[in-house]
Amino acid sequence: MRNHLKRLNICAFIITVIFSSIIFAQGGNLKLRVVFDKSVKPFYENVDLNISLMSTFSDVKENTARIVHVIGVSKESITRKVNDFVRDEKGDYVYFKGSYYRISDKRRYSYDEKQKKFVVDKNGRYVYLQEYAWARKQEDKYVISDFYALKSYEVQETKYFIFLVVTDIEISTFFIKSITPIVGKGSTIEKAIENAHRRFSTVVNEYSPDKLDIAVLFEKGFDPVLRTALLTQLQEDTRYNIYDRLYIDEVMEILRTSDLFGVEQIVLKFRPPKYLITFENLVQLDNQTAEDRYYFFENPVNGQYIRRTINGLDVPVRVEVGGYYRYDSTNKRYVFDIEKGSYVKYYKGPWEKDNYVFETRFYDYNLYKPTRLTTFYSFLMKVFDTQKGTLVSSKFFSKSIETILKEPVDRFGSEVVNFHTDGKVESYYSAARQVQEFLQTVFPLTAVISETFGEKAIVEGGKNIGAKPGYVFQSVSEGYTTGFLRLEKVLEKSSEGKIFYIVPGDDVEPHTLAFETKMYPNNIGLRFGMFMNKEAYGMKIGYIRSDIYGNYLWSLTFSLGIPYNANSQSDKTIVPMGLEFSKFLFGENFELVLGTSVKYISENSGETYISDYEIVAGVTLSSYVRNSVLSYGGACFYTSLTYTLPMSNFELSQNNINISLGFDLRF
Repeated sequence: MRNHLKRLNICAFIITVIFSSIIFAQGGNLKLRVVFDKSVKPFYENVDLNISLMSTFSDVKENTARIVHVIGVSKESITRKVNDFVRDEKGDYVYFKGSYYRISDKRRYSYDEKQKKFVVDKNGRYVYLQEYAWARKQEDKYVISDFYALKSYEVQETKYFIFLVVTDIEISTFFIKSITPIVGKGSTIEKAIENAHRRFSTVVNEYSPDKLDIAVLFEKGFDPVLRTALLTQLQEDTRYNIYDRLYIDEVMEILRTSDLFGVEQIVLKFRPPKYLITFENLVQLDNQTAEDRYYFFENPVNGQYIRRTINGLDVPVRVEVGGYYRYDSTNKRYVFDIEKGSYVKYYKGPWEKDNYVFETRFYDYNLYKPTRLTTFYSFLMKVFDTQKGTLVSSKFFSKSIETILKEPVDRFGSEVVNFHTDGKVESYYSAARQVQEFLQTVFPLTAVISETFGEKAIVEGGKNIGAKPGYVFQSVSEGYTTGFLRLEKVLEKSSEGKIFYIVPGDDVEPHTLAFETKMYPNNIGLRFGMFMNKEAYGMKIGYIRSDIYGNYLWSLTFSLGIPYNANSQSDKTIVPMGLEFSKFLFGENFELVLGTSVKYISENSGETYISDYEIVAGVTLSSYVRNSVLSYGGACFYTSLTYTLPMSNFELSQNNINISLGFDLRF
């Protein structure tokens, strides 16, 4: 047996050596080199990181040398509580309304059609959930379910993190094509490397002579992971040729250039950067705290609590379980009514006047002490024009991000856990996204509209300038904005966009400039209003349609009213409802209205029905004034004059004339 194991080990060793030789041979042919920071060892938990990275990042383009620099490797392990429910006829739980509930009656039931009741049947589909305290009727406690057993245990999870910087260099000219920092993570170190490569394939930013050349400088001691996140977001933007000059100097001190390039000494080349971005005055603070917090979990079966907000915090308030009440307007008091009641009774404090509330959702809660990771960062970013020697822009970034590392997710105490490293990395990427968004306003893309046809436009600029689908450009002619278009297809040196807004009186024409913008007209197509007429007051909401110039065409709205005498109707509730189609004529202040209205009636006996069908026609005059020529929507007052024709009686009468006053919002 020992000899057999020895032979297996020898074979495994030989295979490893052969595989390593092949990888290194390929690396030599592909001009690929892996270098490790001083703090990183090439072997990590019996994994040869050099071999794994050489194999994963071997997709090097022709005439290109690649440096994969490992600046950090780590792992983190956590434990969390898990509760699973498995089918078990001897189990103590049943499944109902999306959750599991303990049950005392372990018998099965079926429904006897003759006796009109549930009877004990060992093969029955029903179980009797006696604990269903919030059931309206006794029959509701018979539910269809299997029996389940609760299995509780702890799960340990481990996540590996690897931090890389991948640099591609053109061999013939020694020109740096791209520097791409990557954070990879996975359940194993191999998966972390695999995910790092997947991330790399999506954010690689290759050199283009049409992009801005920008050098980035970080102050000494700047956090390397935050530095990685910032560069990753800037590379993902693809609108710059980004160079971290100090980083390249650091790499070249480690790298033996003759092994990679076949010469004794080289000088990596850059175009002189037009702009310089500096990051300085970094302040970082990490703080972990733990404090009690209420976690609510809905329990429609026998939940003993409702949620109330006191001083901005949700707190549990205990209620009388299973007790429904309705308000008796005649005797001015609440009476117990388990079938029709809509109120529940809670245990009030001595300062409260009433202890009945309209509530239909009930909860259990856990008082849990979660661990919160609060990450604070601040730094100053400056942008310099290297040709003019002037400060173009600067901004101080500051933010505090909170991550809850562990918290419960159900009534039984199951937990979800977030990794500490994930929380910190995400806070860094949050900072990087802020920088990315700000720099996009400092360096907007510019192009020329070469051709237009209908609502389509061709822009002379594509991947070569860093354009991406979804970017919005504004066309400018003689210093004035004429319209806006959104890119839909982006090719290497051109893009196709859709014109979604044209300034009234202008047009988007060929051979005009186009500038990227983050501020543009946005039409949600929503209409909301409040109204009052001779019978009721209420609100309306609906869709409003406009053309490419921002002029409104038509709208469809639904209205809901409350009669003025609603409180005096003790025997029934009346809710007027309506549906209106409105057509704009002669501009945006005059509308032709056609619609229908009904009344929804609910009797205290429980009967509900629709009555008073009517056809409505009329006109609306408003004070609407558009916010601006570059903006949709606005607010206005309006008056509607309508005539109502009842479907049950076509008799014409002046009482059918109705005047409404209201306030209208258009978005």
